[in-house]
Amino acid sequence: MIQITKDYIPVNKYSRAGLKLKAKRGIVMHYTASPGAPAKNISKYFASLAQQDSNKAVKGRYASAHFSVDRTSIYNSLPDDELAYHCGSATYTKEAIAKLETYPNNSTVGIEMCIEKDGSIHEDTFNNVVDLAVYLIRERGFPPVFFTHKEVVGWKECPLPWIKQPGEYERFKQAVHIKLNPLQEIAVTEDDDMNTVLNYAQWAWNELDQYIGDAYNDKVIEDWAWVEKVRKKKLTYGELLLLKVLIDERRRKKS
Repeated sequence: MIQITKDYIPVNKYSRAGLKLKAKRGIVMHYTASPGAPAKNISKYFASLAQQDSNKAVKGRYASAHFSVDRTSIYNSLPDDELAYHCGSATYTKEAIAKLETYPNNSTVGIEMCIEKDGSIHEDTFNNVVDLAVYLIRERGFPPVFFTHKEVVGWKECPLPWIKQPGEYERFKQAVHIKLNPLQEIAVTEDDDMNTVLNYAQWAWNELDQYIGDAYNDKVIEDWAWVEKVRKKKLTYGELLLLKVLIDERRRKKS
């Protein structure tokens, strides 16, 4: 069961308008841009925006997200059926408007991913975000439609770790898909090589045989056909990715 800490910020002008979403059309991924800051601090920051003096000449900052996630915790700053200021308020991409309507804040839930001191997203944070996304889809009625902040607005390099390494964004979406559909293979397009049989040297097949065999012996996977596929050298790249996500996730839950 996913553990979420409710830390609702007060209704205020700058970070929680108290308005209900008009629809649930997607999930938008962000990063905190604050190396080493935990999820709790991000939630506190959103709450602090309520203290801005609206009478000053300086323009107030409007910002918030529903969830902040780090290696060990998930903080929920406002109800996921309320509007948060996480997608900006100026221009949006054509794709975002087509799927999320003209003001994406009205139809999306925002997730902030905390980063390590070196600017990376830790694997534990990654796994927590996958679990949160699955929860939002299964339990809270959001569709499996994902956008990065950059995909919504077109200009902001957010979440930066995934902009730099787009394969991590794809790995995230695939991991969510597998957890939602554990018995289905990953869908691939004509441009993918995911359905190509692995072109491994014998030593690599031996290592893979050990990896899959251990998982079968430990009852992490129950279908002997996977072992047979490896031994007959018929496993595809897509199947290997599917197996790795399943095995790693199930071992993580057992530990």
